[in-house]
Amino acid sequence: MRSLKWESALKRGFVFLLPLVVIALPVLRSGFLRTELVAQESKAPVESAATGSAVDVNTQTPQGKAGYVGREVCRECHAENYGLHGMHGHAHTFALASDENVAAKFAGRDFDYGEPYGRYEYEQDEDGLSVRLSGEGEDAFPLQFALGSGHHAITLLSLAKDAEKGTVAYEHRASWFRDRDRLGRTPGQPLTVPESESERFGMKHVDNVMQKCIYCHTTTGTVADQKIVGLTANVNCEKCHGPGAEHVRQARAMKEPPPFSVGSAKWDSESEIQLCGDCHRLPEAITLKELREYPDKLARFQPVGLLRSKCFIESEGALRCTTCHNPHRTISDVSESEHIANCIECHQPEKSFHVSCPVSTTEGCIKCHMPKYDFESLGTGFHDHWIRVHPED
Repeated sequence: MRSLKWESALKRGFVFLLPLVVIALPVLRSGFLRTELVAQESKAPVESAATGSAVDVNTQTPQGKAGYVGREVCRECHAENYGLHGMHGHAHTFALASDENVAAKFAGRDFDYGEPYGRYEYEQDEDGLSVRLSGEGEDAFPLQFALGSGHHAITLLSLAKDAEKGTVAYEHRASWFRDRDRLGRTPGQPLTVPESESERFGMKHVDNVMQKCIYCHTTTGTVADQKIVGLTANVNCEKCHGPGAEHVRQARAMKEPPPFSVGSAKWDSESEIQLCGDCHRLPEAITLKELREYPDKLARFQPVGLLRSKCFIESEGALRCTTCHNPHRTISDVSESEHIANCIECHQPEKSFHVSCPVSTTEGCIKCHMPKYDFESLGTGFHDHWIRVHPED
């Protein structure tokens, strides 16, 4: 009799507990997944001090940054974009100067910058990559970091202690250029008389300019005490999309997680251009004289031109950077015919609300309205994003 009562009680208890278990399982699973994410974050290597010696550069998970997961986690669901991004310049914007691929472009070579700087001679040893002035003693200047993907160029940067500022950065005066595998003068540096011996090797940057150099070539990283702290090298997924931990948690816990993209629900073309322009330049980073005269050299700064374009101004938010550019895909893989197809999409003659080209509605868009200007000092060229009928056309 007692056995039957216990059996009946167990059945009633099971019926009562079953709904609770069903409710609790997703909660427990969610907690487990979050714990798993935290564990993954803690496995990421911590970057080291800014020295020329060989240290690990964290390219995956931002260390100590709440909510970041790293591009390898993004790969779980976004394998195609992960693969495309791996070939993009953004995936290779930061390295140690002592890295074999970087050092090989400088070590054993020399470059004569001219007066008042001198001839640079580069060498690589157990302490890393360094440069010295030919015929001027034995002191070598350490070269610590390499900025730039190498698709066009690589510029070296070193951090040093400064009595007034605490930490300063020296942007080396010579850069490596992919065209003809050559060394040349670093673009954008005025020919001024150096105020110190260190400035013979590099242009001195302080405060916001110094921080911006690191900001625009990494996912996370801040200069402090001659180090880059919280470093995750290269411009990875979360540089633009933001921390992805919550999105990953939802994606692993739900069959159809909510979408996760750049910005907020109110994201628009202006917001997108502001995001890209944060590093690719906005009008506020250009002098008023340059904006008025708009010399060819401003073709380097695409958002500046795009914001002046009638196409953008009158598109009512339809035209944005990603209208023509897949941010995961390197631009060298996109054919001119693909770009022309984007133009035609918005300039179809059969649609009354479109403005069609009176010369040709099927070809010549890029050549006529976005010509490419070659920059000999950079060893490459850039298309002018101020889309217009050019004076010479």
